[in-house]
Amino acid sequence: MNGATVDRVVRARLGARTGSSTVAQLALLDHHMVPSANDVAGWIAAAEAQGFDALRTSALFPESQPAFLDAGFEQIDLLALLERDLEAADGRRRVRGRTGRMRTRDLSGAAAVDRAAFGSGWGNDAASLAEIGRATPHHRARVVGRAPVAAFAISGRAGTTGYIQRLAVEPGGQGAGLGRLLLDDALAWMVRHRVATALVNTGVDNERALGLYRSAGFRLRPDQLAVLELPLGR
Repeated sequence: MNGATVDRVVRARLGARTGSSTVAQLALLDHHMVPSANDVAGWIAAAEAQGFDALRTSALFPESQPAFLDAGFEQIDLLALLERDLEAADGRRRVRGRTGRMRTRDLSGAAAVDRAAFGSGWGNDAASLAEIGRATPHHRARVVGRAPVAAFAISGRAGTTGYIQRLAVEPGGQGAGLGRLLLDDALAWMVRHRVATALVNTGVDNERALGLYRSAGFRLRPDQLAVLELPLGR
C-alpha cells in the first residue's frame, strides 16, 4: 500500500513521509472527507504493517479530526484558515507578470523550493506535489522560472469552492512579489470558473504568508486546521 490510493468510503493516500523512512503520511483526498473509526483503524493497521514508527495526517478540517483524536492522535501543528469571497471579483482582471504551466519535469525543482521554504520536516517531494494536484477534481499548477524553479503554486477547485493547496517561494526570492503573482493567477483562474469562495491555510505564526493572503483580500476564519500524529508499535 506504500504510496497507493486507499479506496474505501473515504479515500486517502498512505505512504512514507517526505524525507523520512520511519514516519507514514496519510493524506485525505478530499478536504471535506469525514473518516470513521473503522477508516482510521484501517490506516493505522496498514502503517504498522509497513513497519512505520509513526503516522502523521495532512492538515485536517475540524470535522475530520474526531475519529483520529479518539484513536489517540495528538496535534503537532496548528494552521490558520483564511477565505475570500470571489462572487463579486472581476474575471477579466489582468494578472501582472507571467507564470508557466508546471510540467512533470518541473516537479523536482518545485519540490526543492518547497523544502527550502518550509523545511525538510514539512516539505514535499515530487510525488507528493503531484498528489496534491490530484486532491481536487480540477487543479492548476504554475511555476515562475525554470531550471531553476523560483516559485510555484498548486490550486484546486471542487464545485464552487477553490483551494490554494500549496504555494512556495525560494527563500532568496521572497519579498519580490512572486508569491502575489502566483496567488493572483490562481484567484483569476478560480473566478473564470465561477468559484464563489477561495480557501487557504498557513501556519498560525507564519506572518509573511498571513500578510500576503490578507493583502489579497483573504480574512481569517474562526476554525483552524490541525496536523495530527500517532506513535506506532507501542
